[in-house]
Amino acid sequence: MNITGEKVDRRVRRTRKALREAIIALVLEKNYEDITIQEITDRADLRRATFYLHYPGGKPELLFDALKETFDDLVRQLEPLMQGDVLGGKTNIQTIRLMFQHVAANADLYRIILTGQGASGVARNIRDYLAGHIFKALKRLPPSQLTIPIEVLANYLAGAELALITWWLENRMPYPPEQMARFSQRLMLEGAAGVITIPLTLPNG
Repeated sequence: MNITGEKVDRRVRRTRKALREAIIALVLEKNYEDITIQEITDRADLRRATFYLHYPGGKPELLFDALKETFDDLVRQLEPLMQGDVLGGKTNIQTIRLMFQHVAANADLYRIILTGQGASGVARNIRDYLAGHIFKALKRLPPSQLTIPIEVLANYLAGAELALITWWLENRMPYPPEQMARFSQRLMLEGAAGVITIPLTLPNG
């Protein structure tokens, strides 16, 4: 047993936990754009050099790491519902409902992160995270069932879902999570043509 290695590992986990908790607390207190590295390290009672040792990518990297812990917990709840779903849970309304309920329960945090101009890098990381899970599910499909590249479809679905969540938060959640889940699923599975009841003008040929 490597006792020294275990001590270092525990120290690393404690340090990162302190930094994650510091940035989440600060994000809920003030604008993300105005938060400085010094404020984060002061709140965590650590040195600036320690911050950059663990998060060379700066604030976006730290904030996404703090969020990823929450996402991973959500994914663990969703995994039993996602088994065998080739769209990463999108064909099961319950998985989408849990996603919107999770966002609603953490609305203040997500609103700050997804609608703040300075947090665009974090939003991009969230989109990539969602796309990665969808991509893994889509890989189970036989190539003959796909008419466009997997990465295009995965990023489209992830981007559309994230855009809808962002709009929902910006407008103070005008529809309940259950209804948003139904809207989101219909749009993802049917597209705009599937939810418009008026005749569409299509090109000839």
